[in-house]
Amino acid sequence: MGKTVVAACEGRIKEKINSRLVQKRMDKEQLINQLEESREKLLDLVEQLEDEELLEPQAVGTWSVKDLLVHLTLWEAQIITLLWQAKRGQRPTTVHFSNESDDQINTRWYTENIDRPLDFVLSDFYSVRDQTIRRVEEFSNQDLTDPNRYPWQNGRPLWDWIAGSSFEHESEHIDDLQAFCSEKRGTAL
Repeated sequence: MGKTVVAACEGRIKEKINSRLVQKRMDKEQLINQLEESREKLLDLVEQLEDEELLEPQAVGTWSVKDLLVHLTLWEAQIITLLWQAKRGQRPTTVHFSNESDDQINTRWYTENIDRPLDFVLSDFYSVRDQTIRRVEEFSNQDLTDPNRYPWQNGRPLWDWIAGSSFEHESEHIDDLQAFCSEKRGTAL
């Protein structure tokens, strides 16, 4: 029965990805624009907060804003590694291909980074997007849009791998961050 549930889940995930891919297609210019716009939106929120607010527990769900920034940075850093390996014709060794669930990965990273200084977290967060864009610029439109360019893609174009661990990932968390910022601005009035 467990295998049936897993197969059904995998089928729904593939169906969701395929549906999303039919609805949109991104070339390199669109991808870079989306990476820049999404980060700008997130930075606008983060920069509204004082350092103490970035460290406040349970600001966004069970995490502080700092924890959220670590989370987003580490997932995006994995895409940078994936892009670097793909460009060199290597099969990626990123967490996307591990046997750990996303929850296990997130828990491990949270534990490993709980005491990471805020200055380091912010520095990493500010620089990771520039690195992603530099890596994206190394690829042709064909490389980014061909779902079969690399044998490990499973029919998913490279731009979609990038989107899923960068701006689409940010969009999953932006509402919670927006609510926290609004709450802080409201209490300061």
